[in-house]
Amino acid sequence: MKVRTLATLTVMLTMLTSTAMAEDITGKHYVKMSTNLGDFVLELDADAAPITVKNFLGYVEDGFYKDTIFHRIIKDFMIQGGGMTGEYVPSKTKAPIQNEADNGLPNSYGTIAMARTGNPHSATSQFFINTKDNAMLNHRDKGRGWGYCVFGAVVDGIETVEAIRNTPVHMNSKADPRQPAAADTPVVITDAKKLDPTKIPDIVAKAKTASKERDAKVAAALKAKAAALKAQKEREAESMAKIAPNIEIGKQLVAGKGVDISKGVATESGLWYVDSVEGDGAAPASSSSKVTVHYTGWFVDGKEFDSSRSRGTPASFPLNGVIKGWTEGVGSMKVGTRRYLVIPPDLAYGPNQSRSIPGNSVLVFDVELLEIAD
Repeated sequence: MKVRTLATLTVMLTMLTSTAMAEDITGKHYVKMSTNLGDFVLELDADAAPITVKNFLGYVEDGFYKDTIFHRIIKDFMIQGGGMTGEYVPSKTKAPIQNEADNGLPNSYGTIAMARTGNPHSATSQFFINTKDNAMLNHRDKGRGWGYCVFGAVVDGIETVEAIRNTPVHMNSKADPRQPAAADTPVVITDAKKLDPTKIPDIVAKAKTASKERDAKVAAALKAKAAALKAQKEREAESMAKIAPNIEIGKQLVAGKGVDISKGVATESGLWYVDSVEGDGAAPASSSSKVTVHYTGWFVDGKEFDSSRSRGTPASFPLNGVIKGWTEGVGSMKVGTRRYLVIPPDLAYGPNQSRSIPGNSVLVFDVELLEIAD
């Protein structure tokens, strides 16, 4: 039985704790944040981001944000605060939370989102308010494109946000090592408290109107995204229809070299390969393994465009340093194997010309794996 690492257990416990935290919170919640430049009111959406809202309200109720500053102010991007004192000393925080950026809420002007490190699930107390539409911060996927979780919006006092964003700034690496972002005169959060919605009917009514407008924008953006995705799939299907005959021509080129193509393998990625010689040596340990090969490459019309054999010198390279078709095709070979690869454009050089290779070229290779360096 494998022993889980401490780091893995920590992540699991954090996720479980975050899930438990979110169980009993729903609906809209309102927080008034007071600063030395004025006040603003936040409407927090616990239906969209229950873990995040529960976490934020916990800091509010603990009085955590009092006397922290907006330590990073980038006028045409966002204003960030909630985690440092006026001396730029980080405040002690609770455990990080699960990222809920996949909730569909966009990083648009006036919205509040959680700040984090490069780890998607590292947000604690720090937040930022978008001072423009920042689509590049939105969730794309659960890999490197996790994005930043929006969990509410400023629904009253946006003029205070404008005052903060327009505060003169200077260079301070503790605020931002790349650009001026430290306020010349510190912008201090003097108080943050939860509001009773029944006591602020005007603000709640205004928030509902603004919410409808945001929902309309989100719906329009989703519709546009769906249309773009549909158009992309249609283009890909059209491109594949044009490429498919060349894949078959490539296979026939391999057959013409005396290879039994009935034993060929088509992978999910679109790569096709067949072994003319099966080796019995070691296989690459990972996609970063360095290998040495002899190879010849042709276009589907039989014209040779490259060959280590012709040069008399084998080629050596890390598997993740070449085209995807080679990373996959050579990566599953054993030393001594000689394999023919028929590689579609998306696993080769794509739609654009690369040196002597025209765009959308199907390529055929004869590769012999000679050695694995590591």
